[in-house]
Amino acid sequence: MTAEPVLFSEDYYRSIVKEYGYSPFDLQRFDFDLAGLSQNELNLRYLCHHAADRYTAASARSRIVTTGFGMSGPPHMATASHIMKMVRLQNGGEKCQIVLGDLDAYNGRGRSYEFTSELSERFRLFAQRLGFDETKGILRNQRDHNEALTNMYLLGRYTQENDFLTAEEDNHAYYVARGIVDATMTFRRRLSLALMASDFVTLGQTHEAVLVLLGVDEHKYVRFAQEVAHRFDDDAPLSGGFILAALYARLNSGFNGHPKFSKSIPGSGISVETPHDEIVRLVQDDNCQDPASSPVFQLMHQMTYCPHEDLMRIHQDCAENNHRWNSEKRKFADFLVHVKELWP
Repeated sequence: MTAEPVLFSEDYYRSIVKEYGYSPFDLQRFDFDLAGLSQNELNLRYLCHHAADRYTAASARSRIVTTGFGMSGPPHMATASHIMKMVRLQNGGEKCQIVLGDLDAYNGRGRSYEFTSELSERFRLFAQRLGFDETKGILRNQRDHNEALTNMYLLGRYTQENDFLTAEEDNHAYYVARGIVDATMTFRRRLSLALMASDFVTLGQTHEAVLVLLGVDEHKYVRFAQEVAHRFDDDAPLSGGFILAALYARLNSGFNGHPKFSKSIPGSGISVETPHDEIVRLVQDDNCQDPASSPVFQLMHQMTYCPHEDLMRIHQDCAENNHRWNSEKRKFADFLVHVKELWP
């Protein structure tokens, strides 16, 4: 690994397939609809999926979509876009779970217990204001979910040393150089990873299929959980026979040369704490004419900002950097300010 940032270009996506031995059947583009989203929209808003076709083959009553967020700091707009994706899936009829990673931030990022507890409650209200319906889905923290904590201990018997060592995020060295995370796979970081896997496995005890929504840079976490679950034997009080699929989101290019939006790296993105005038400035100053590298265009198609058909026109306007693109950026800045004001 290098302390230089890993930039999430199309070349990066292709390198994942090659380096980790994924076949075209492991990471696929969409040729089916999901939750009322057409395959065209799915291919625009997501990079790829892993076994999501198997997930959709399971009955609606026996499947669930899950995602989670670390409580290391107030959310940035890429996090808000992730919540919006869950809202779209929920509105399309999928049962959904959002896990608020208070213990993950307490262990993995060294945040105080009081800080993460308070932040998880604010995240809960933010998700509700963005449209997530807690009466139809699950919106929970980690510290109060004893079943997942117990199952973390039970699955620990089936982990191996190499499982943890090969689960480092691709930008780990970049974050270490900035003092954001521990340099090595410490015990507290292992706990965070094992609890995430337990969240997936716990759902698999009562559901035939579990679909994990993550950024593509987190694909190693799904592999970690799959490999551990595959080792369950007759002595395990847990079942590993459920479908564990993944829906991988594209990653939003960061501002100021950073690889992606990060709550832990100031200046990398727009957060709910960014002042109004700074939001307007960052959006207006993005004159990148490559939509794939433009932080603003990338964020537009990640969020529930406009119908996906309109994004085709906006894509061309961004590439031409014309007057319509400047007008669209002004509208989008207002949209981001509105989302910011939903933060409690």
